[in-house]
Amino acid sequence: MTLGQNHSLVNTRIDQRKRMTLVLAITLSLMVLEIVVALFSKSLALLADAGHMLTDIGALTLGLIAIWFAGKPPTAGKTYGYYRSEILAGSINAFLLVAVSIFIISSAWQRLSDPPVIAPMPVLLVAILALIVNLVCLRLLSSKGEANINLKAASLEMFSDALASIGVIFSSLIIFFFRWYQADALVSLFIGFFILGRTWNLLSECTNILMEGTPPHVDLESLRSSVLKVPNVIGIHDMHVWTITSGLDAMSAHILVNKEANQDKVLDMVTEVLYDRFNLNHTTIQIEQASCEKDACS
Repeated sequence: MTLGQNHSLVNTRIDQRKRMTLVLAITLSLMVLEIVVALFSKSLALLADAGHMLTDIGALTLGLIAIWFAGKPPTAGKTYGYYRSEILAGSINAFLLVAVSIFIISSAWQRLSDPPVIAPMPVLLVAILALIVNLVCLRLLSSKGEANINLKAASLEMFSDALASIGVIFSSLIIFFFRWYQADALVSLFIGFFILGRTWNLLSECTNILMEGTPPHVDLESLRSSVLKVPNVIGIHDMHVWTITSGLDAMSAHILVNKEANQDKVLDMVTEVLYDRFNLNHTTIQIEQASCEKDACS
């Protein structure tokens, strides 16, 4: 990684930390309000939303800790530094979301047959406030969230919260006008299943990174073909592409070249192709010169 790229990454993480800290303070305040109103009104949907916000707080806290760890310099024992801490935090966030989803679904299922009497107006007012706050927080996170696992996790949770708030608004309106208290449990079921489905992609992405799988946006066959088109390159093997952390992919390979080839020039051209076409700026290439004894250089 070049000095300029490292400086840019540092500035990005500072911006991420500021955004996440602000969203954390807002979310914590709203969660306390939702718990108080949910207990007063006996609304499971609002309590479910508050429980989801608790995972938001955990996600944001873990994300902030991960950003702090990721900013630490590499050591002899951690030559890549602590970049992977972000992926670990994202994985924990995903598992927390799954646990909360299961709890919401289980509680809602039990309430379908015996729903409690719910006071709809306090729930409605808090749900409207929660929707506004969630949209503001989503706006703060989403513009920078696509390239970072933790911001993506936080953005996903804020989006889920916003949808949950809309559901709570509808259920409270139904209860207010029709006194159909099962609406609260049905909305809670919808929230639980929605969170569970949305979390799967995040968990899959984190798992793929931890298993050092090939990034989804990198086509290995296309990469291989592009390298083989470089003049004097006649083969490539032991090729691996993986993600170190969000926005930082790495690649290693052995490149076989003609005996007469200028190795430094070939290395420069291969490196340029990898960066320009596949955005791979952390590469380890070993050049191997072919023997012409078996027409390998023809």
